[in-house]
Amino acid sequence: MGNNSSATVPPILPDAIQQLESVIVEKTPVPSVLRRLVFAPLKFVLGMASCQSVLGSLAVIGWSYRLMQRTVLKHWWNQSRPSGSFVSFADFVAADSRTRAHLHWPNWFLAQNFREAVRRPPDAGFAAHLRTVLKALLHSLWINVRTGVQGIFNTWVLTLPGCVLWLFAWYAGWQNSFNKGYEQAWIGPTIGFVGVVLFIVAMLYVPLAQARHAVTGNWRQFYDFRLVWTLVRRRWPACLGLAALYSICSAPILILASAVTFLPQINPKLSNLTNDQLGQTLDRYFFGSAAFVFPAFVLLRWMAARIYAATLLKAVQTGAVFEDALGEAEWQVLLRLSLLRVQSEPRRHPVVRAIAWAGTRAGRITFGFAAALVWFTFVAQIFIRQFFNYLGAEGWLNQPLVQLPWFHHLPDALTNPWGEVFVAAVAVFVAWRLKKLVSWLRALWRRSEPQTP
Repeated sequence: MGNNSSATVPPILPDAIQQLESVIVEKTPVPSVLRRLVFAPLKFVLGMASCQSVLGSLAVIGWSYRLMQRTVLKHWWNQSRPSGSFVSFADFVAADSRTRAHLHWPNWFLAQNFREAVRRPPDAGFAAHLRTVLKALLHSLWINVRTGVQGIFNTWVLTLPGCVLWLFAWYAGWQNSFNKGYEQAWIGPTIGFVGVVLFIVAMLYVPLAQARHAVTGNWRQFYDFRLVWTLVRRRWPACLGLAALYSICSAPILILASAVTFLPQINPKLSNLTNDQLGQTLDRYFFGSAAFVFPAFVLLRWMAARIYAATLLKAVQTGAVFEDALGEAEWQVLLRLSLLRVQSEPRRHPVVRAIAWAGTRAGRITFGFAAALVWFTFVAQIFIRQFFNYLGAEGWLNQPLVQLPWFHHLPDALTNPWGEVFVAAVAVFVAWRLKKLVSWLRALWRRSEPQTP
């Protein structure tokens, strides 16, 4: 890793890098305000549409992770501005090929910096240029889905055990109610309580772990338990606020999901609709609901990224986290911005010292307990939602703000949700194998070409 070689980096290297970058960025096209105003609504609508399917929800996860990475880069760039040489954030990201993709917000389908990606080199043949264009048309979609698969896998590893226990607890409770098995009455509540505890403990860790995965670009970094837990302990108040934001954003979802049961009472005409008409009506309802679900999902990731960026930088500069604990991408960016320096903490104002009490053992215990209580209010809304409108196993196993942002619950009489899950899994598997096949054929073609002396 590059961070392990930091001891051999000459002191003048960051200055030399910035001088070289200042020359490169002179030719960098800066995104115009008009371009942003045109494409922002389009990207928002595509995000809403993506929340209607499992495959699209995977793309939303990947898209949000790329946005989280851009958010962290921008925060670190802002922290370096007093001593930095970059005129703008666009200058900073455009100066290095590893960050140049963040010149614009993430795309859904097209490759980042699409016009630059499809520009034809003078010595490129027609066939080679055509392959480049075709690849650029769906490059971001592939990255979004691939990153989304990695992201949901990691999130499920820690959150799904609790969700599965909720499902069994609900089933055990109904079985006990119908069969009057009073001797087994304790099974359902006990399983449910264990599931709630497991989920809350996981959610104390998951948001910042998702941010670490997003920033490093390596799904394995999600399991850096020591580093992530260090960051959580150092910023309990911020993590408490993030938990509260999750609970607040969950309330409208509770209302939107529960209101489906009362739609025939609200509009009696819906009782006379055929299955096809009812399906179309619900499709429109859930698409409209995504106008809240999608931005709420993104907002929560954006806040987690901000907390992660500020906490990691402070931990590095105070010596609480060493350079060799950083990911390669993190180390490279902090080096470019001249932020890899340990600073002594100045004498703080009494108010700041009072706030710093959160970092003491008593403060951590207090804020940790408060965060657990707030996460309990989030979990309670899940049980209330299932009581008013039982969504089956999918209602227990997937929480739109935590896992897949899939918010499209049609009755079983209209569609089988697990069929869509199966189709999405097959599509991801086939795309992955095709990617492997293309890479193998390309390597085979290169080996067969005559070698020039």
